[in-house]
Amino acid sequence: MTARRSGLAPLLLFVVLAGTIGCSRNRNAVAVTNATGKSTAEDKLTSGLCGKRDDGLIHVPPRFNSFAPPTQGNSYSDPQYGCMITRLTNGKSQFNLAIHHQYATISAMNQDDTLVMLTTEWGQGVIVDTVGHIVVDGHDFPAINSSNVPWARDSADVFYYTNKNVLYQGKISGHAVKSTALHTFTGYANVMIPDQEDLSEDGDHLWIVGGDQAFLYSISSGTTGPGVNIGSKDTNCGWHKVQITPSNKMLVTWACNGGTRGKGQEIYNTDSTLYWHMFNSSLHTDIGRDLAGNEIAVVGRIPDTYKDACPSGGGVDTIRVDSPHIVSCLVDVNWAASHVSYRDSSQGWVAISFFDQGACPHYSCFDPQHLAPEWQPMWKHFNEEVVLVKIDSSAVFRLAHHRSRSAEYYWAESRAAISRDGRYVIFDSNMNLSDTGLNDYTDVYLIRVY
Repeated sequence: MTARRSGLAPLLLFVVLAGTIGCSRNRNAVAVTNATGKSTAEDKLTSGLCGKRDDGLIHVPPRFNSFAPPTQGNSYSDPQYGCMITRLTNGKSQFNLAIHHQYATISAMNQDDTLVMLTTEWGQGVIVDTVGHIVVDGHDFPAINSSNVPWARDSADVFYYTNKNVLYQGKISGHAVKSTALHTFTGYANVMIPDQEDLSEDGDHLWIVGGDQAFLYSISSGTTGPGVNIGSKDTNCGWHKVQITPSNKMLVTWACNGGTRGKGQEIYNTDSTLYWHMFNSSLHTDIGRDLAGNEIAVVGRIPDTYKDACPSGGGVDTIRVDSPHIVSCLVDVNWAASHVSYRDSSQGWVAISFFDQGACPHYSCFDPQHLAPEWQPMWKHFNEEVVLVKIDSSAVFRLAHHRSRSAEYYWAESRAAISRDGRYVIFDSNMNLSDTGLNDYTDVYLIRVY
């Protein structure tokens, strides 16, 4: 018996080790896994994140028609996924207006995650802190001619805005803003920081639109590059959105689809020459870098020249900006309508928010006025959620149901935006509040991711 036990012990030791140590091309390295089969490196990557890993199942929001949001400045734990969510605003009582953050492709949070940039339904700027205290009220915010007000990258209390034909730097001082004119664009009656554009990765560049021209402006040198004719916004196939890439190229989403220049989506070089006719269709897109530093676009449902790489043919993909424009499936969403936010290139987290693109009555409409009687069987995977996906598709975390009845009107789409360090996600929601008496009503909410 002693001999048999002594022969069994090494075998048992081998079996135990075989369950915890994987193969490696580096003979000095081991890949250790835990009881869930996930590597410890992956656990370290995602430790501390709120939410739950995607289980592939449909989750209807608990208490969908009876859930009441907290009062302004207070928080709740998402009933399904557990993330802590703070209600930053109460537009009805604070402003008697709907209030929104800007867009998924613009960081609503400043560089050190202490302040949030918002705009009212009337286009007034408002700045709040992370528990909803008003830092700069709309009456103290400078006049702006575009609701795009990007934060600086080298200072937490600085932002940029336009009014008439001047680009300004705004610096928060107490509850006021000290404005400094950076550049007057003579020859134009008005210029603007265009829809959906954040400040450049280097913190020094913006594509500015004046008349029918877009041109790259350097903040440090005060110089402009040659113009690209982009027409008039949403008129006669002119521009619809303008975004800046990490290398300061310009991504234009045109108002018309097509395979010729000036349609679909295109990227232009800093010298105004066409770099790439990207797609024949206009798509929800954000631009950043992958974990290896390559410029990539995160795109919802690639429809044409470069086929969607996800099994359903309707996923969220990444596509390399450099040739040969390799497409990879980020996460398969099975044709669900979504907004993408990739402000977090350094950590590699993409925020994706989903919305109901149907017409009421449908599954995400005010209850009881417009909610479809069969709304629960209509519910699909990821519907009305905010999720976080690693840019290499190695992890998908479901953070929350945003609870906005998004089929009611455009501004009810949550358009979630991730902070530049990936620690927070900002989203809009009407929370089924149909009795405010205000147009396009939403409030703004903050998810603390980790």
